[in-house]
Amino acid sequence: MPLQLDGTGLGIVGYLVIALILVLIIGKITYVVPTLIIVPVIGALVAGFGPEELGEFVSSGLGGIVEITAMFAFAVWYFAIMRDRGLFDPLVRRVVHIVLDRPALLTFGTVVLAVATHLDGAGATTFLITIPALLPLYMALDADTKILAALTALSAGTMNLVPWGGVTVRAIGSVDAATVSNVYNPLIPAQIAGFVAIFLIAYYFSRRIDTNIDLSESEQEQLITEALAGDDSDIRTDGGVEIDTGVNWRWYFNVLVTVTIIALLMLDVTSPAIVFMTGLVIALVVNVRDYEAQKNILEAYSPDVMTYVGILLAAGVLLGVLNESGMITEMAGILASIMPEWMGSYMAGVVGLIAMPASLVFSPDAYYFGVLPVLAETAQAYGIPEVAVVRASLIGQMTVGFPLSPLTGATYLLIGLADVDLGEHIKFTFLWAWAVSLVMLAVAVLTGAIPLF
Repeated sequence: MPLQLDGTGLGIVGYLVIALILVLIIGKITYVVPTLIIVPVIGALVAGFGPEELGEFVSSGLGGIVEITAMFAFAVWYFAIMRDRGLFDPLVRRVVHIVLDRPALLTFGTVVLAVATHLDGAGATTFLITIPALLPLYMALDADTKILAALTALSAGTMNLVPWGGVTVRAIGSVDAATVSNVYNPLIPAQIAGFVAIFLIAYYFSRRIDTNIDLSESEQEQLITEALAGDDSDIRTDGGVEIDTGVNWRWYFNVLVTVTIIALLMLDVTSPAIVFMTGLVIALVVNVRDYEAQKNILEAYSPDVMTYVGILLAAGVLLGVLNESGMITEMAGILASIMPEWMGSYMAGVVGLIAMPASLVFSPDAYYFGVLPVLAETAQAYGIPEVAVVRASLIGQMTVGFPLSPLTGATYLLIGLADVDLGEHIKFTFLWAWAVSLVMLAVAVLTGAIPLF
C-alpha cells in the first residue's frame, strides 16, 4: 500500500493540482472537462489514496454539485423557450420607438435593453439582441460604437450576478457553505447600486452624442425590423408547428411565470432546481403543446445545456477530491502561514478590490474551481465566512468583468457585432467597469454582505 501523504505534503500536492489545472485551462492545452477530472484523480493517487477512497471522494463531490447543476440545466431550457416565444420582443420594439422619438435616451435605452435581455444569464443572448437592435441607431446618430459596446458590457456584467447565471452557479458550486440565498440575496443592494452607477455613466455618455436624427417613416420602420433580427413577424415555427409570439394571453402568462420564478428564488421558498423544473414544464405545456415540437425545442438547446452540465459535474470531481482528501484544508493552512496578518484580516475586501481586473487573467473555470476554494478556506482561519469571499469574488470576477475578458467567447461576439477592436474595447471600458465594481463593493461593505475585517 503506498504511503499516504498528510500535512504540508498533502497541501503541496493540492497546490500542484491547482497549478496544473490553471496551466492547462488558461493555456488552452486541454479542454476544461477532462482537465477537471484527470488532474485531481492523478493528484489523489500521487498523495497515496486508493481507488476505493477516490470513489468516495468523487461520489461526495458529485452529490454536492448535482442540485446546482440541475438548476442551471433547466434554467437554460426555460429561458431559451421564453426567448423563442418572444418574451423580449415588445421591449425591443418599445426601446427602439422611444429612442427614435427621443434620441437623447439612446444610452439609457441601451442599458435597459441589455439588462432585460440578460435575464437568462447568457451573454450571447444579450449581445445578439441588444447590439443589432441599437447599432443602426448609433450609426444614424454618428455615435461612437464603443459606447454601445461599453454600456452593453457593463449592463450584462452587472446583471450576470443572477443566481442561475454560469458564474454564480460556479461560485456556489465550488464552496460547500454557499447557497443561492446566502450568496446572491445579500448582494441585491450592491447589484442595484451597480445599475444606478451604469445609468449615471449612460448619462455622461449621452452628453457626448449628437441627438439630431432625421429619418423618414419608412427608414424608421426599417430600423425597427432590423432591431428584431430582420423578423418583425408575430409567428415563429418550431417542429413544424406555428407558434404565436405576439403580445397575447400567452405572453402575459409567460411574464407572470418568469416573475414568479424569480420571486421564489429570492424568497428561498424551495429548491432552486425544482423551481426551474416546474417552470419548464409549465412553459412547455402552455407554449409548445405538440409532442414533436416539445421534443425538438429541448433537443435544439441540449448542446448548450450539456456543455455546462459536463463542466459542473467535472468540477464535482475536483471539489470532491480537494475537500474529502483534506487537501483544501492543508492548502489553506499553508497560505495562512505565509500571508501577512493584515492581508488575511482584510481578505474579503482585497478579493473584492481585485475581482474585476482578475477577469483579464483567470477564466471563470480557472478562478471559481481553482482559486476560490483555496481563498474561501483560508478566510476561515481569519474568522471570515467562506460565503463572504464568494460574494466578494462575484462583485467583479467574470460578472462585471466578463465582457472585457479575452478569455471568454462572448467578448468576441460583443466586439464583432459592434465592430470594435478588442484592445480599444478594453481600453475604453476597463475603468468604467472597475468603477461599477467598486461602487458595488462599497455598498456590499456598508450592508454587511462583505466584511472589511
